[in-house]
Amino acid sequence: MSLLDKNNYIDFVQDAEQQRYIERVKDILKEKYCNNIPKAYVWTYGCQQNVSDSERIKGMLTEMGYEMTDILDEADFILYNTCAVREHAEDRVFGNVGALKNIKRRKPSILIALCGCMMQQEHIAERIRKSYPHVGLVFGTHAIGHFPELIYNALAGQKRVFDINDKSEKIIENIPRSRDGKFKAWVSIMYGCDNFCSYCIVPYVRGRERSRKPENIINEVKELINKGYKEITLLGQNVNSYGKGLDEDINFAGLLQRICDIEGDFKIRFMTSHPKDATHELLDTMARNDKICKHLHLPFQSGNNRILKQMNRKYTREQYLELIEYARNVIHHISLTNDIIVVLQLVTFE
Repeated sequence: MSLLDKNNYIDFVQDAEQQRYIERVKDILKEKYCNNIPKAYVWTYGCQQNVSDSERIKGMLTEMGYEMTDILDEADFILYNTCAVREHAEDRVFGNVGALKNIKRRKPSILIALCGCMMQQEHIAERIRKSYPHVGLVFGTHAIGHFPELIYNALAGQKRVFDINDKSEKIIENIPRSRDGKFKAWVSIMYGCDNFCSYCIVPYVRGRERSRKPENIINEVKELINKGYKEITLLGQNVNSYGKGLDEDINFAGLLQRICDIEGDFKIRFMTSHPKDATHELLDTMARNDKICKHLHLPFQSGNNRILKQMNRKYTREQYLELIEYARNVIHHISLTNDIIVVLQLVTFE
């Protein structure tokens, strides 16, 4: 069986090249730190998908020989996983990265890295290149699968390493994880977004929609249940469009049902849903399965059809309200949460 199948899936464990880079990093760290264990600090901005990505990065760092720390000043490797959705988050990143130059001055051997959605934007990466010379490694959302290679290049003597290539649409399976908790776990079921809402940058920094194979998701959920996790949240930029592009005829409601059929004491949540793809079938599946938490996060963003059209949301106020009414009818005591965009206009009076 080849490493890469026709659906563009790669098994990280079978990726001999990245496994060799893991071993090379181990050798560098042993020599550099005289068999002492170097420490890595990872800080995450933004959404749950970023949290999930950071868990994978920490898993690879652990495989390479790092020990994780929550204390910035004792770290030998610092990474900020960035968010491009909110301007405030971007401002915080630039401020915090600027402050790291003092740590770099005190500890010249430290490697400082930035990754995530902000770094997937060429103008942001160029700003880091020109104005933040103490940052030695920059990579975007598509580069996580070859993170061992990137950190090896940065440690092995290349002055600075930048990888913001946006061409990769591969799904990397079986990347090691260092999960943040023992009770709750995140499971990505798909990546990217095809909706291109007029206000949103996500399709440009995370690519087009790619769904994981259902058997890989099922196996990951089973492993979590066996390890004692009780609450599992399925992640995707738009979970309701799960299944597009797969050879198997399966949608999100079907995936939920297959997960609910797994034996064990656990609960399922999911986010985020898009109203244009939320269906009665999904709500019926939620209603009949006790393992699915009776909570629906369904952002409407605006209650005005003209604004919704300008936002390129592809549903109307009436369609949204019909979904909510149906949900309340079939799911007793359902809790509903939303995202709403509000534009404030300053009016002055003379």
